[in-house]
Order: sequence, then structure tokens, then C-alpha cells
Amino acid sequence: MIDKNGKLFGRINILDLSFLVILLAAALFVLYRAGVFSPEKTAAPEEKILLTMFQEEVNEFTPQNVNIGDPVTEQFQNTSFGKLVDIEVSGPINWGADQEGRQVMTEREGYVSVRLVMEAPGKVGPSGITIGGSKYYVGQFYVVRVGKSAFYARIESAEQIK
Repeated sequence: MIDKNGKLFGRINILDLSFLVILLAAALFVLYRAGVFSPEKTAAPEEKILLTMFQEEVNEFTPQNVNIGDPVTEQFQNTSFGKLVDIEVSGPINWGADQEGRQVMTEREGYVSVRLVMEAPGKVGPSGITIGGSKYYVGQFYVVRVGKSAFYARIESAEQIK
């Protein structure tokens, strides 16, 4: 099988073959990590969820540049979160320590809190929220672009729309 020159069947160098096997294994690993082999790759087009995200504190001019119907996109994976259906702006939530070291809620001028509600194509399941083939989780922070603004918001809730 292996001749005196180190070739398999007289044609293939053993080192070249092992390099190709390692390269193929690495490519398969990258594809696996990217979710190509995931059974939940895409949700059915008719499945929609009502996704609510919340940011405790943002400059007050940021939500002023957002309109109902604006597209919402998650920045890291560039996943479409559908369109904005509601925005609620209220007082900022800022926590700080007082003189005795206790955590107290404080006011911060020029800032507001924002609750974003969007209708997104996806599915709510027992192991998270699937949108565009990617998994998302309640309580996790994401950078989302809404219209001309960007928010560093946490998913507050997700419910399947029937």
C-alpha cells in the first residue's frame, strides 16, 4: 500500500492526505458552528412573534428618530426582527450608590427608558426564540437598529402570534 517514497498506492503522499482530512474536518466544524446542519434553520413564513425589548437608559434624542413601521435589525448577525409596531418612552432607570452604599434609583437628566415592541418572523420554543435561523433568549442584551437609531436592549418577552 505505502511505497518507499511514502505514497499511498504509489500516487498520494501521506502528508498531503492527512492535511486534506484535517482541512475537511475544520470546514465541517465551521459549518456546524454556523448552524448549517441545525434542524431549526428557518421558521415557516407564516409564523410570527411579538417581541418586546427594553433599554433602561438611552439619550432622549435616540427614540425621537424612530417611527412605527421602521425596520428592526439585530446588529451582530444582521438578522431582521421585522418591523416596529409600538414604542413606549418613559423615565430613565438608573441605579447608583448613595452615601451609605445602598443601591438607589436616581434620575439622570437627558435620558429616558425605551420599550420597543416589534412583529418578527420567528418561533418561540422551549429552548429559546428562533428568528432567521438564529437563537435568541429572554434577558439577553442585543444591539438592535431601528430606523436611524441603535439600541442596546434586552429581550423582555416574546409570544407567538396565532
